[in-house]
Amino acid sequence: MMKKITLLGALILMNFGYAQTFYDAQAGLAQVSYSLSAWGDYDNDGDLDLYLSGYLNSNTPGAGGLYEYDNGAFTLVANSGLPLLDNGEADWGDFDGDGNMDVLIMAYDESAYIGIADVFHNNGNGTFTAMNLGMLPSYLGDAHFVDINNDGHLDIALTGIETNTWANFTKIYKNNGNNTVSEIATVFPPLNMGKMAFADYDADGDQDFAISGWNNTTNNTYTALWKNNGDETFTETSISFANLWLGDLGWADYDADGDLDLLVMGTPSSASEIHLYKNEGNDTFTEENRTGFLGAHRDGNIEWADFDNDGDVDLYVTGVNVDASGTETAKALLYLNNGNSTFTLNSNVLLEPEYFGDVDAADYDADGKVDLVVTGLDRQGFGISMVYHNGPLASIQDNLANDFNVYPNPASDFVTISNTEVSNFSVQIMDITGKIIKEENINTSTAGFDVSNLNKGIYLLKITQNAQSFIQKLIIK
Repeated sequence: MMKKITLLGALILMNFGYAQTFYDAQAGLAQVSYSLSAWGDYDNDGDLDLYLSGYLNSNTPGAGGLYEYDNGAFTLVANSGLPLLDNGEADWGDFDGDGNMDVLIMAYDESAYIGIADVFHNNGNGTFTAMNLGMLPSYLGDAHFVDINNDGHLDIALTGIETNTWANFTKIYKNNGNNTVSEIATVFPPLNMGKMAFADYDADGDQDFAISGWNNTTNNTYTALWKNNGDETFTETSISFANLWLGDLGWADYDADGDLDLLVMGTPSSASEIHLYKNEGNDTFTEENRTGFLGAHRDGNIEWADFDNDGDVDLYVTGVNVDASGTETAKALLYLNNGNSTFTLNSNVLLEPEYFGDVDAADYDADGKVDLVVTGLDRQGFGISMVYHNGPLASIQDNLANDFNVYPNPASDFVTISNTEVSNFSVQIMDITGKIIKEENINTSTAGFDVSNLNKGIYLLKITQNAQSFIQKLIIK
């Protein structure tokens, strides 16, 4: 009973830009650790479902599965065909271009004592089938869908331990467009417990990546930035970052200057560290003086998102904090962006910390606020899996919505917004992390938005008029 009290007590009262609370959504997930999680709209119904898997206990090592979200509840999909694994990563994307979200999974199968790295094809009927792409069976690393060559096909990046020879590796596999992959020519360092983060840091139109972990070639910690050359090869830059592992890293434009900055977290050997690097352009980064961060974490995760809906990205950090004396404390911290390149810890937050697990931020119910799924070991060393809903569970929408028409929705080329009352209003199109993709002030009764360059998926449409706003889902098909 002690564990249950801990979980149910994790309600959060927070003073954001709007009155709100974080609630335990009572999702009924498998309480796992050494876990992996990922949000994706597998059934194309406009909200996000959850793949979650991890280690439960020695009698049932693999637990979890595909949880379908619908009408305010999560339901485990029976016989989905998705494997129950641990110590890995997952990512959703339409790998084969058929309009359905497939899932990339790299993790360990405790029953077969082997790693798995494969794309599981969405059959469109609630079931998935392994595509058997021939990638290295692996775990304890990272896995991403990413289009490295701008050909419209999702490629695959992996780093981890392959379980044929138990050697470390880092590889990128090109999607050949015919349900096969082939390894690109660039040789990357073999990393243990590696983490990768893709972004177009130099704004040249292709995806570069930062990576950290334990480099088995140099037998040392490693963090580096690899530049996409635009010809399906990559080159390691000479930009210097703190060499860390057993942590996480991620890109965000925290200072809203139009380019992407990098956060690196982990440990060089003992105490944990966190470093924020400002992108100055021209392949130059300047380390910020922690800008209000009070602690770094090991064996944890970071998530950048606009949690308080004030237009800038905030930072959620969780894991084990290790101070200079070696004292270890599990923590979960939310740093609010002050809008001036500094952050303030929201001391009202009481999210359950996790380590040896996963965290994913997304607006799963498309109510305009970014939620969290948190899974891993808690303070007491028990497995937990919780969905934290950002804001009241009962959805309340302003009457302002009745004055507007948005059509078509779903859309593929153009979206039209018409106002029956007052002509002056503003429109923002955001992705599921709260990042603004398009915005415009409108002074006519009808306005059209070109959405043909947006990837298929779920977006949020925020309309503001006379200091009142409402948000609705926008589906790009």
